[in-house]
Amino acid sequence: NASTCYLLERSLKTLHLRVERQTANAGHLARWLSAHPSVARVFYPGLPAHPGHNVARSQMSGFGAMLSFELAPEAVASADLQRRLKLIRSAVSLGGVETTICSPSQTSHIKMPPSDRERLGITDALLRLSVGIEHTDDLVADLDQALRE
Repeated sequence: NASTCYLLERSLKTLHLRVERQTANAGHLARWLSAHPSVARVFYPGLPAHPGHNVARSQMSGFGAMLSFELAPEAVASADLQRRLKLIRSAVSLGGVETTICSPSQTSHIKMPPSDRERLGITDALLRLSVGIEHTDDLVADLDQALRE
């Protein structure tokens, strides 16, 4: 309908600004999470330690707004971390202006046998973060308080 077309056209005018902000936020969070003692690993092609970093750098102007991270064994359980978050919402959603988090082992890959998930690295400690446009200080503060409690 006409109103949907209008909203879509209006939204497209700021898409590049939103994607730039989401990508910058994701890079910031990836670096912050990489240094956090409760985080075992971060999967984000913008990190030099990522195995696909050089290919991504040669092909992309930015590294995207999606990242995943695995909690350290002694850290809070992923379900508890998600419950403690105040700003970041648990949702199976990608690419919105709000940052969302989910556990792939409990959402997108729940029907896969646990042994297959484990073999693929989809552990219960793995969390996927779809980064939005909020201020990075607010996102870091939310993750930090959830990881510490």
